[in-house]
Amino acid sequence: MTLAGPEQASAKAVAAVSNSLSGSLGKKLLLLLVSVILCVVGFVALDGAYSFLSRKSAAPTREELVGCMVNDALRDHAHRPDCSSIRAWGHVRYQLSVNSQGFRDKTVREVPPTGPRPRLLMLGDSFTESMGPWEASFVGRLAARFPQYEFFNGGVIGYSPSTYLTTARLALASALDFDEAIVFIDMSDVQDEAAVVHDVGRSGAVVFARSQAKPETWYSDPRMFISRHLALTNYVVEFVERNLVRFGCYYLRRGWEGNVFDVARSAWTYRQVDEYSPAELGFAPLGVEAGIEKEKEKMELLRHELAKHNIPLSVVVYPWPAQLVHDTVDSRQVQIWREWCHGRCKRFVTAFPEFFAAKQQCPKLAPGCWYEKNYTFGDIHFNAGGNAIVADVVSTVLEAEPPVKHAPSP
Repeated sequence: MTLAGPEQASAKAVAAVSNSLSGSLGKKLLLLLVSVILCVVGFVALDGAYSFLSRKSAAPTREELVGCMVNDALRDHAHRPDCSSIRAWGHVRYQLSVNSQGFRDKTVREVPPTGPRPRLLMLGDSFTESMGPWEASFVGRLAARFPQYEFFNGGVIGYSPSTYLTTARLALASALDFDEAIVFIDMSDVQDEAAVVHDVGRSGAVVFARSQAKPETWYSDPRMFISRHLALTNYVVEFVERNLVRFGCYYLRRGWEGNVFDVARSAWTYRQVDEYSPAELGFAPLGVEAGIEKEKEKMELLRHELAKHNIPLSVVVYPWPAQLVHDTVDSRQVQIWREWCHGRCKRFVTAFPEFFAAKQQCPKLAPGCWYEKNYTFGDIHFNAGGNAIVADVVSTVLEAEPPVKHAPSP
């Protein structure tokens, strides 16, 4: 009984010390949390000021976005002939030159109606035009590799078989002589023909849908804001994104375009897409299957138009990032155009095997390294590496069967 007093006092002392330490620890944690918040707020504020003053993440000017693009009565939009400008794609700025025929070129130059070298007209959308320097594009690489041929880059962002057809018709109507047309059919052409590009009468003219729903999530707007206005913060976030993709986490959403690795615009080859959902652009009013049939109809018209002038037609297909994650080498895209080309095309070329081979070369610890090597990060377009693959594939078939001057039509 005599020890009860000292024991009780000792217990009270321990409890007091414990409460004191607990209170001190709680205050320290609260202070740490407040400090972190203040540091983050200060960093973002300084980043915003730095980004604004240095313009490293400032939005492109209207002139940089438009470049040499003008309204076109037949194709909705086209490049203005004899034009040179600085073009913006994301944070990239590059020189865009357009020759006298309205085709992207190495420099602004006058294109004579005829020439001594075999001439190849390349038709396609933004992949063919290339959202980067001429030297890095696959058309620019082909032109450098084969100086014995003359290449015309008729690719324009947003184009599809309807506008490939009209571009070729306008070139022929201008008396431009060329010896082969190569169409680089894109994954997005199905959606464009189904939902975006609408015929106007029977003239061949088209109009583009102006109201296009875009997929948005809680992440879309903040991520877009960071990429546009916070250069240092964007660097940190992108560092994390790059490593996640490199380790095989195939989810990358930089804005309203959707997940780069599963956007509906290219997902139609390997899964059922919600064709009429307002959450994404969708495939209304025609739907996927009717969009494919419209593609084929326009390509058939193009083939007949070229045949009148004894000009052969070739087709090239290539994958988006989504195909390399969810699809196979023998994608539905490959099957459709290989079958269509049978008996119709001079050449059918698929770059799918080479891109899948590049994916297989990634180490086990970095299975997603193929994306950063061959595609513009945060985008579905090729970087220099992807363009080099396409150029190599096309080079192989050109070397195996060189282009020749076509016989003049009667």
